[in-house]
Amino acid sequence: MIGARRKVRMMKYSDKNKPIICMMTQSTCYKGTKKMAVKGVLWHSTGANNPTIKRYVQPDDNAADRDAMIKLIGKNAYGNDWNHSSVQAGLNAWIGKLADGSVAAVQTMPWDFRPWGCGSGSKGSCNNGWIQFEICEDGLNDAEYFAKVYKEACELTAYLCQMFGIDPNGSVNMNGVKVPTILCHADSHKLGLGSNHGDVLHWLPKFGKSMDTVRADVAALMGAVPSDDVPVADKVDNPEKTIWDYLMRKIGNAYGVAGLMGNLYAESGLRANNLQNSYEKKLNITDAEYTRLVDENAYPDFVRDKAGYGLAQWTFWSRKEALLKFARDKGKSIGDLQMQLDFLWKELNIGYQAAMIVLQNAENVREASDAVLLWYERPADQSDAVQKKRAGYGQGYYEKYAGDGKLPASGGMSNADCPFLVRVTAKDLRIRKGNGTNTAWTGKYVPPGVYTIVEVKAGKGSKAGWGRLKSGAGWIALSYTKKV
Repeated sequence: MIGARRKVRMMKYSDKNKPIICMMTQSTCYKGTKKMAVKGVLWHSTGANNPTIKRYVQPDDNAADRDAMIKLIGKNAYGNDWNHSSVQAGLNAWIGKLADGSVAAVQTMPWDFRPWGCGSGSKGSCNNGWIQFEICEDGLNDAEYFAKVYKEACELTAYLCQMFGIDPNGSVNMNGVKVPTILCHADSHKLGLGSNHGDVLHWLPKFGKSMDTVRADVAALMGAVPSDDVPVADKVDNPEKTIWDYLMRKIGNAYGVAGLMGNLYAESGLRANNLQNSYEKKLNITDAEYTRLVDENAYPDFVRDKAGYGLAQWTFWSRKEALLKFARDKGKSIGDLQMQLDFLWKELNIGYQAAMIVLQNAENVREASDAVLLWYERPADQSDAVQKKRAGYGQGYYEKYAGDGKLPASGGMSNADCPFLVRVTAKDLRIRKGNGTNTAWTGKYVPPGVYTIVEVKAGKGSKAGWGRLKSGAGWIALSYTKKV
């Protein structure tokens, strides 16, 4: 069994002992954000003398475990917690005191949900890829409290790094900037990737700590020991762009590339070392450990264990056998991205020529996506809903990397139809000053109802485009409306 070969890790959190979970689904961030490819972990602290988690975290009004969670966390009697649509920020977790005074971490959004935490700078934002949590500050002079929250933060960071295969001492390239995988809000600002905040560097040095000690302590918790005789997956700064560029060179059709990438994202999140989630639990192992054991020839069951693995979640024994042989012939880790892309391309051309023809000649993303789903990936659920979902992922990649500014099909909502009526289907839909989530919010919302649209433009954050309200109040995302 794998468990017999695992290193002993003295970590607090694992699949069997996860942090407390109190998802704040009523918050604007939870309702309005999107998924991200995780690159690292970013630390915040609150900047206010209140170490209690209840100040910021509260369960949903109708949560089944609300009473139990209130008893655990404590009740915010003032209603100024962050689980409300009025709060324009959101984090993946919080660290501070529970109702009984003990220190703990509480997860408030899925780990791969993009947080609204560090803001942005001249080079972009670490909100795009970094899991973020807040540490509840006290008066910044209590060594005992600091020691507890620092340790808890290191434990949580180690857990996340292990979960997502993150090197705690590594870095990634983002918009031409070399960014540590573990950093804080102040670091993100210095790199041009966050707003002007000083946390947590106004606190850590008071007790002899820095982000360098954080990285070292996290690595120690993970038991990170380099090995010279094990093939290691080559580090890729931007896997998503690497995959897009590789497939464009091979396929030459943006619709085909987007349709294929949407399916790969649905299968693996575009992570080459991704082990099927159910097998992580079944085998009690992480993606990184599974990959390491296969690379070390210490896990002989790779071919026959029926666990999906890699970009395409290869599962059937003959395909995994071929993948393993391909990796060893190239002298690469089984989790190496470039190796898997080469194998994917070889496999498509040898056994899936019909799908390849569609990818090279598709006239829209849905056509290409369906070909991959039905002829190559062949998941158990091939329903129309799944087809639409995967095509939606693909459409996102098309708009990001090949978008020409034209609006996708959206039920006739185009300038040619203006003016027209739409019914707003979302609660608290923001009105923005321009056509995109990259424009300023006016501070006002459009409640559910029927409104007149007098102009339509493409823009970030809405696949159906943006509509200008007849009232002159601003622009709304048409993805959250239906034409009347």
